[in-house]
Amino acid sequence: MTKQSVASFSWCHDAAQEDALCKLYLDNVSPDYISHSELQGERAESPGNWRADLPEVIRGEIRAALSHDWAHGDSSLLAVATVDGAIVGMALVSIDTRQRAAKSFAALDDLVLHPDARGSGTGTALVEWVAGELRSHGIARLFLECGAHNLNAQQFFKGRGFQQVSVVMLRELNEDSEDSKDGEGANHG
Repeated sequence: MTKQSVASFSWCHDAAQEDALCKLYLDNVSPDYISHSELQGERAESPGNWRADLPEVIRGEIRAALSHDWAHGDSSLLAVATVDGAIVGMALVSIDTRQRAAKSFAALDDLVLHPDARGSGTGTALVEWVAGELRSHGIARLFLECGAHNLNAQQFFKGRGFQQVSVVMLRELNEDSEDSKDGEGANHG
């Protein structure tokens, strides 16, 4: 991808792109990418450690998102950035369908760019395209989360108007964890 190439954006429903999307994801996320949703879902086994079956999990998520669209009120959508017909970025988006919050919202579950697209403005443009699409469908808020060590992503999103609204913490409760060995809180009775 050259700096002069212009990306285009769309919701992707093309099942023929499944392999390319899986490859884009799997080739471009490091263990630093892991945040609490990867731990609460099927993607990661612990902070910094992907599950061995991550390729199958991602394939299933991408396959499901490719079959969803706005017209059917689906809760999971997949946006792509393409340059010269090649996918250079993807965004998995979840729409809140319960509608219990004070304002309607969606979550940017994943934003993945090919390394050649980084620094070209494609990531910013993809985020803005998704935000515009959500806005046009009455969505008022867009949430996302970043892994604690994914500092580049945190800076990227702060620079695009996202603000920190919470801190998610984890404590392992199995008997072998370091937290249970320090003696603090050992008396529970």
